[in-house]
Amino acid sequence: MSDIEKVKELDAAIIAGINAKDADMATAPYAEDGALMPPGAPTMSGLSAIREYWQAAIDGGLSDVVATITAAHVSGDIAVTMGTLAGSMGGQQLAGKYVLYLRNGADGWKVQRDIWNFDA
Repeated sequence: MSDIEKVKELDAAIIAGINAKDADMATAPYAEDGALMPPGAPTMSGLSAIREYWQAAIDGGLSDVVATITAAHVSGDIAVTMGTLAGSMGGQQLAGKYVLYLRNGADGWKVQRDIWNFDA
């Protein structure tokens, strides 16, 4: 599997975990020192905080999430994916965009930073 395929697979794995309502699965692609930067909230740093965030989102009704990768780039040990996303939370439809920054280290490709926002 090429690096670009591995990076895209990690991108999709987060969404698969959310839709499976499995916070551990949604958190698995992140690095130990990874961070989430969700809209309207402080940065969540480290696997424990990331897992807590995804569990709270799942418990809050986040579901039917679809992410479409619009670009993916790999340069050495660094990669970036970006795309659009849609889903629902508590009956409200959501749409937005995201960027993932990934790094290839001793434990393979992992998500270092995950940032997204919603369309107005």
